[in-house]
Amino acid sequence: MEADWKLALEQFIEDWKIKDFVEAALLTGSYAVGLQTRYSDVDVYIVLSDDVEWRERGNVVIDGTLIEYFANPARQIRHYFEEEFAQNSRATARIIVIGKVLFDKTGIAEVLKAEALEYMKRPFERPDETWVEVAKYSLWDMLDSLKDAEDRNDPSSGYLYHLALSRALEVYSKFLGVEIPPASKVYRLFSDERFRKAYMFEEFPDGEFVKLFLKALERREAENLKRVITHIFERMGGFNINGWRLRTKALDSL
Repeated sequence: MEADWKLALEQFIEDWKIKDFVEAALLTGSYAVGLQTRYSDVDVYIVLSDDVEWRERGNVVIDGTLIEYFANPARQIRHYFEEEFAQNSRATARIIVIGKVLFDKTGIAEVLKAEALEYMKRPFERPDETWVEVAKYSLWDMLDSLKDAEDRNDPSSGYLYHLALSRALEVYSKFLGVEIPPASKVYRLFSDERFRKAYMFEEFPDGEFVKLFLKALERREAENLKRVITHIFERMGGFNINGWRLRTKALDSL
């Protein structure tokens, strides 16, 4: 019941709010956007003063409600913004932007929200040609390994299939300069517009890829994965293993 989790949240927050080194707290995650399920925990993000030299995460059950919390100094949160952005992710920025302020003693929550929103708007850098060529080869190699495993009735073929599908999504997202959808959310991000907008993800720019990817998720067949990877190759300038080579600069001579 809604009243139950809210009471549990209030009880949890009171213990943190009275501490001098705690500046703010936000409710975030599924409960913040109204999309919680019976498996959802209540996500709380706690902002500590910058003179605190530690960070903490943990879980606690209060009257049957599981609360997951993250406590970080403001400088650590800003570090996460930058570090994750370099990896085509806005995970912490999103946590802050969608968060509902529970209390804010110093105004830091609103400051961080404004900074996080800038990261949500900032475009990602596109990879260089060397990265693109290595990425295409890695996809070909993973698909080839899957075919080999299936021919040998290797039980690891399912594992290899999903590793390759995950890598395909990562490669193509970076190539397009978009955020890499997290594995736990990708199906809903690609199939549920309400869910995507609630979490402030941009629409993936290649609708045909989305269709192929969803089919590959729903039906684990090597041919479906091959179609996904072939589509990526076509958009990334083509790929032919016969004659493929990559020459890059070696270390300077001693």
